[in-house]
Amino acid sequence: MRMRRHRLVGVLVAITAGCSGLGEAVKVQRTAGATAAEPRPRGCAVELLYHPPTRPYRELAVLTSQVSKPPPGGAPEVLKGPACGLGADAVIVTRRFPANHFDHMLVAGTAIKYLDTAPPRPDEPSHDAVPGSVAL
Repeated sequence: MRMRRHRLVGVLVAITAGCSGLGEAVKVQRTAGATAAEPRPRGCAVELLYHPPTRPYRELAVLTSQVSKPPPGGAPEVLKGPACGLGADAVIVTRRFPANHFDHMLVAGTAIKYLDTAPPRPDEPSHDAVPGSVAL
């Protein structure tokens, strides 16, 4: 009986350890034909956009992740780190939805590099939230 209990605990620890790392892995799929950008420092400022910007840009890569423990800013925050490594200025968030009933979120976006150095125009819509959506 004691041996059986130890095996069960070992299995539960393995399952828990496997699930806890889901939010850390971000799959990076470089856009075909995209030229590489100079990587930016870790923790750089990357915008999260929920609509394509009006400024000219080029796509660098598609980023996807299954997030088990969303950071304080929400699940899309996990895309910022890899975007810095790609040299991206922003990520256009394309997907944010529950992946299963264990509160895991599927999040995806396109890392982009602006072609100009001008800041966004004042009449450009805010990218902080999608109208009518619930912050995740």
